[in-house]
Amino acid sequence: MTQTGPRADDLLIRPAHPDEAAALAAIEDAAAAQFARIGMDLGAAASDPAAIAARVAEGAVLAASLGGRLTGFAIVTVVDGNAHLAELDVAPDVQRRGIGRRLIEAVADRAHAAGPHRLTLTTFRDVPWNGPWYRRLGFTELEPAAQGPALRQIRLAEARRLDPLGPRIAMARPL
Repeated sequence: MTQTGPRADDLLIRPAHPDEAAALAAIEDAAAAQFARIGMDLGAAASDPAAIAARVAEGAVLAASLGGRLTGFAIVTVVDGNAHLAELDVAPDVQRRGIGRRLIEAVADRAHAAGPHRLTLTTFRDVPWNGPWYRRLGFTELEPAAQGPALRQIRLAEARRLDPLGPRIAMARPL
């Protein structure tokens, strides 16, 4: 069988560069468009290249490139003293190739080296590439009582905007 595209071992995960914000925003928009396949319209949650650029400038963004092409990214912040995965997106045409998993591994390695003991995130509970996928990567649901005050505030802000589309949860995994 002939390989027709970049191989998974061509994947490079590195800090994002400032001039990549627009391309990262385009990946986020393309990934968000996948929700329409299951009847969820995330149109109101379109990406913000300026916000992504600000996160890149802070050093909070890891980018994935496959064969030299940007294919995904993760934004990591600190929430309640924990590393927090604020965003994870992979371009639809290269999904299901382990890029998201590798980004999570890189985020976890980087966060652990910096000191936090767990990685948190918020996500849709039932969307197959959200809650169930994160569970396969070792994340468990955090009940509200187990969430720190800043994570609870994130969930409250999301509730107004995203809960009407489907149940959202906070999750964590040890580092």
